[in-house]
Amino acid sequence: MSEVASLQLTPREERGKGPCSRLRSNGLVPGVFYNSKGENISFTVDNLALGKAFEKVRYSKMIELQIEVDGQVQKRNALFKKLVTHPVKRRYDHVDFIGIDLDKEVQVTVPVETTGRAKGVVLGGKLEILHERVLVQCLPTIIPDAIVMDVTTMDIGDRVTVDQLPLPEGVKAVYDRNFPVIAIQTARGAKTGEEEE
Repeated sequence: MSEVASLQLTPREERGKGPCSRLRSNGLVPGVFYNSKGENISFTVDNLALGKAFEKVRYSKMIELQIEVDGQVQKRNALFKKLVTHPVKRRYDHVDFIGIDLDKEVQVTVPVETTGRAKGVVLGGKLEILHERVLVQCLPTIIPDAIVMDVTTMDIGDRVTVDQLPLPEGVKAVYDRNFPVIAIQTARGAKTGEEEE
């Protein structure tokens, strides 16, 4: 797992459209942090800092929130739950964070990446990533940055299903059906391995 990103939040007491509109005009984004323990904290966060943090973690990586609670800065581990972007202006309108426990598994989607040059691509086939992200379950501290599949030996017509993905120890895929994730599709004029031999 890569280094955990952090974000500074400032508690807010004012609610409603008027106060939130004023915050946004000053480059701040209103938001809410909540968790299973019953905490519900309203806050503001700098728009630029929020954008940079989201680029690092998206919806699949843990982030450390620094929140002032009862006069003291406390840390909360969380995931982005919802980030609302303004339909026209280059800003965020609202953000929700959900708190997580480091000793309890979470379900997140992580990107699928490939390495190597597939045998089938050399023969003229086309590499297709049919699902760019897959749902996995694991502890927050071991969420992988990506699931990387070596496709070097894949021939035209071969495919990799979700249960064949090389997952790190402690990480398991969550799925209702065993769907294909990566495939080498036939391209016009391509030759199969048998034809070449």
